[in-house]
Amino acid sequence: MPIVQAEPLTRLIKNILAEAGARADYAAIVAEHLVAANLAGHDSHGVLRTPHYVTAIDAGRLDPRAEPDIVSQSASMAQICGNWTFGQVIARQASELAIQMAQAQGIGLVSMYHEGHTGRLGAYAEMGAAAGLASMIWDGCIGGPRSVVVPLHGTGRKVGANPIAMGLPGGPHGSLVLDFATSMSAAGKVMVAVAKDELLPDEWIVDADWQPTRDPNQLQAGGALRPLGSPSVGHKGYALGFMVGLFSLMASLPSSAQPPQEDRWGTIILMLDIARFGSADTFRQQVEAVIDYVKSDPLEGEVLVPGEVEARTRRERLASGIPLPAATWQELMACATRFGISP
Repeated sequence: MPIVQAEPLTRLIKNILAEAGARADYAAIVAEHLVAANLAGHDSHGVLRTPHYVTAIDAGRLDPRAEPDIVSQSASMAQICGNWTFGQVIARQASELAIQMAQAQGIGLVSMYHEGHTGRLGAYAEMGAAAGLASMIWDGCIGGPRSVVVPLHGTGRKVGANPIAMGLPGGPHGSLVLDFATSMSAAGKVMVAVAKDELLPDEWIVDADWQPTRDPNQLQAGGALRPLGSPSVGHKGYALGFMVGLFSLMASLPSSAQPPQEDRWGTIILMLDIARFGSADTFRQQVEAVIDYVKSDPLEGEVLVPGEVEARTRRERLASGIPLPAATWQELMACATRFGISP
């Protein structure tokens, strides 16, 4: 398994995307986002996505140079049409705008539609936390070509993986960030298992006959992800994913695409100024006290809080490098060879 340092890996991805047609600033934003996901340990949203973005550009599904448009804006709300460029570019702009609104008005909500793959939602929650804000983010769809989840007791790919994220600024323990799909896993984690030639840890997916399986190859062979909590409490993950999908449908209302057949992916980014509720310093102190309380008296091992694993993994990988499956590295090298890029 190749181990690559973050800086040269970022440079490689940036060059591949630029040669594929991306604007230089877009290529840099997306490359930094993907490598940051790998650094955090979320390889599912890291550089293994690069060949898929190149394929989407080739097919005309992703416009690597389009400028997002702010189609409506008030003091505390805005809506962005991404014009089918990189989701990371649109979401970064949306997060920055929501942060500005929250700092000025106490609350900022920005929705997005007509967007490419948004990337790791936790990155945008981290942006809010760095600005001292609380955040909530919804992202997904119901119906359309990007749905990958089978409904509970149903058949077919009818719901998106529909992740949610939340973030809060922290003290000595660091920022608190929650980010997870409402399916048993993100589709990207299944892609990682395929790249590593490994079975899934559990029956996260169903095959083309809608039977549970651990074989990750079955997802691309006509299968689907199962709702979070399957089989015993899958109703919770299914209901949560369904509602996130409806919020995403609301976010994309200006789109002319008609659900459920056409692509109506949408995203909502909400930022809140903690100081509007009371003393932000007092809140941080209380959060730290709660963390210490929860961590005390572990039964076995260590009690962790959201964002802690990512922070540790980031420190380790910055020091030791990012491990990549051989198959992922080979795909990146194929892209580099195509564009005449030296790794």
